[in-house]
Amino acid sequence: MQVNLKDKTIVIVDDTKINFILIKTQLRNTNANFVWLKNGQEAIEYIQEQKEVDVILMDIRMPIMDGVEATKRIKQIAPDIPIIIQTASVMGAAYEDIANSNCDGTVFKPIIRENLIEVLSKQFIKYSK
Repeated sequence: MQVNLKDKTIVIVDDTKINFILIKTQLRNTNANFVWLKNGQEAIEYIQEQKEVDVILMDIRMPIMDGVEATKRIKQIAPDIPIIIQTASVMGAAYEDIANSNCDGTVFKPIIRENLIEVLSKQFIKYSK
């Protein structure tokens, strides 16, 4: 699946650099711009500074501030920014937390390129209307 995300900025919030590299590699042919932030607090500060962002890929387990809390706070500041939760947690309390976070979608780890592209494409179509 080929998709052109030229002029789109994807903010990847994940405390593990290899996860950032993996996602960036999976999306390398999309022509998107990438920003790496290491925790939810950095993501909130980035949004408060009104920097460029078209979609956020948010991990849920991070130090300082987890992705669920960051998602809730970002949605209060900028409800129109789509936030996709990326997680390996698929059951129990973590699943309920994700469902209550106000996120716009979820991708499960290990992230499959086609699933990621599909979720991103839906967000860009949804928010371009």
